[in-house]
Amino acid sequence: MILGIGSDLIDIRRIERSLDRFGERFTHRCFTEVERAKSDARAARAAS
Repeated sequence: MILGIGSDLIDIRRIERSLDRFGERFTHRCFTEVERAKSDARAARAAS
């Protein structure tokens, strides 16, 4: 396992499309529980 700090650069529109298409299945596959909680609390969910 690799642990570290970094920044990912992505096209937010791709994340928005994946959220629309796959919903919770996408978030559970790609994000930790803490990341999902932070994302759910924001208005711009895909940008978080």
